[in-house]
This record gives sequence, structure tokens and C-alpha cells, in this order.
Amino acid sequence: MTWNKTGLVIAAVLVAGCHSTATLESAEANQDTRLQTGKLNTTDVPLYGAEVYSLDKVKYGRFVMRMKLVSNPGVVSSFFTYDNESWQGNLPWREIDIEMIGKQPNQLQTNLITGELNQRVHSETIHSLESADDFHIYELVWTPDEIIWLVDGEVIHKETAESSEQVIDMRDTPLSYRMNLWVSEAAEWVGAFDKQDLPLYQYVDWMEYHSFEEGEFVLRWRDNFTHFDRKRWGAGDWSFDSNLVTFAPNNVFIEDEMLVLALTAEE
Repeated sequence: MTWNKTGLVIAAVLVAGCHSTATLESAEANQDTRLQTGKLNTTDVPLYGAEVYSLDKVKYGRFVMRMKLVSNPGVVSSFFTYDNESWQGNLPWREIDIEMIGKQPNQLQTNLITGELNQRVHSETIHSLESADDFHIYELVWTPDEIIWLVDGEVIHKETAESSEQVIDMRDTPLSYRMNLWVSEAAEWVGAFDKQDLPLYQYVDWMEYHSFEEGEFVLRWRDNFTHFDRKRWGAGDWSFDSNLVTFAPNNVFIEDEMLVLALTAEE
């Protein structure tokens, strides 16, 4: 891997009509390194989060969703694409993230993760999004030559094949698409978790997927979440390293025609 980013780069952008600052994090300081060297979140009670995952995989496309993410210390609230086999190791890691992380109020992170399990390559970029815990329209655009993140129609970050080997790496694998809500051990990444903040809820009003065909985007489906479509979605029942919660299918449900992901503690 010859692509690398070091130091910090600050850029001002407009998000939903509000001033936002984007900070490009060093590739040498990311969620993995902060887990190894920084302060850790802990819990003295069982915690339960939520993950919704697609039953199919796609290669390229435009994902659009109206969501209310959780902005709370210690918590990750997300939409992302992911190669389902990445966690096994000895295989390429492929992941594209939109994540609200609670270390600071209104802190949104965009990220590409490549490499392999024990040596992941990140391109974490931090954005300050005003009223982050309100509903916004989030978009992820993935083509062979560029990956673009938008909020409320405004581009907040863009990576191109001309400048990022990660964009090129993403060409090799169809990916699932997912949403999850969880607590990270890495307090230096997400902030100090307090169980008294629970319960917390991530809401998804609707979502669209547009395939990318011959240079054009074609709407393939829209889910208004009037019900949980078990032909399209599954609900996770697992955990992973650095995650303080167990994903619980009961923490995924439909309420007021919205998909809800819950983060709870055992009473």
C-alpha cells in the first residue's frame, strides 16, 4: 500500500446550510490505534445494541436515507457497506462508513477501511454537523472511480481513484450494506460512555438504493419501513472485538413507520 495520509488537514465546508469543519485524521492515529494505546470504556452491566444488515450484496451504487443518528459519548451510530468475510482475517478488509461518534457533540466521521484484519488502513475524516441528532438525508455514492459522502444534498467528503488506492481497492468486492448502534471500548475515539444515558435510539425514516449501470444511477428500490422486510434485511445477534454490546434482534423494530435501532442496558 503506497497511499498514505499523515498529519492533519483542515477544510471548511457547508453542510445543510451550516458551517462545518472537516478534519482529516492521520492514518497512523485511528480507531484501531486508539483502542490499543488510549483509555478504555467499560461496563458493569450487559449492554445490547442493534445491527441491521442486507441479505444481498451490491457492487457500486447510490445509497440515500433519511436518518436520525445518535450523537452521544461512547456511542457509534452508523450506516456502512461491508464485505461480510472481512472479519475472518487473511482476506482484504472492505468497508465504507458514515458514522456519528460521540467524542464531541455533532461529530460525524466518514471513513474507508481497507488492508486486512490485523493491519487495517483507515482514512478517517471528522466533520462537525450542526443539529447532528436531528433527521438528515445521508448519501453514499460509490463508483469505480470515486466515493462521495453527502448530507442534505451537500458534498462533505470525496475520495477519487486518482489520489486514493483505497478507492481502487474497493473495486474488487461486492458489499453488504448495514446500520448499527453500539458502544466502543476506544474512549479516545468515541468519548467516555455513561450507562445512565441509555436507552438511545437511531431512527431510519426511509432508504433508497440506486444501482450504477453504464455510468448512470438507476433507482432499484425504496423502503419506507412500513414493516420489517425479511426478504431484504436481517437483524444481528453477535458482537465483535472492541464492542461492549451484544447485538439483539429485539432491539430492531418498526415504530411509526420508521426503522428503529435501540441501545439498552440490562435492568
